[in-house]
Amino acid sequence: MQINLVKEYKAAWKQCVNSQLLNDGELDHIEKVYQNLLDRSLENLDDLTMVLTAGKLRMSDDERLAMIDRIYNQMENKLQFLRVYNNQTSMLLLGRTKERNDAKSIEKIYSK
Repeated sequence: MQINLVKEYKAAWKQCVNSQLLNDGELDHIEKVYQNLLDRSLENLDDLTMVLTAGKLRMSDDERLAMIDRIYNQMENKLQFLRVYNNQTSMLLLGRTKERNDAKSIEKIYSK
């Protein structure tokens, strides 16, 4: 899930930057959302490492499994959030592309 999260956020970030449809403030906000999501997902990986490393935590097998399930669910939620966020960002870019194309069409009509 971590690999998917990183791949998907990098692809979406590249789309945002390359589109040239977002201002600096919007790009900063998106970058902060991605960075926060990445930081939280790395915390989940640290937690998982702690659970799986022998001698790090005193836990019963049931407690370890419960913690692994909790970490899995948290990562699943992060990935789902990322996909929704990326979809919303793509819709924003699509709308702005349409507006820009409409403006160009109107300009062509009135410049004749």
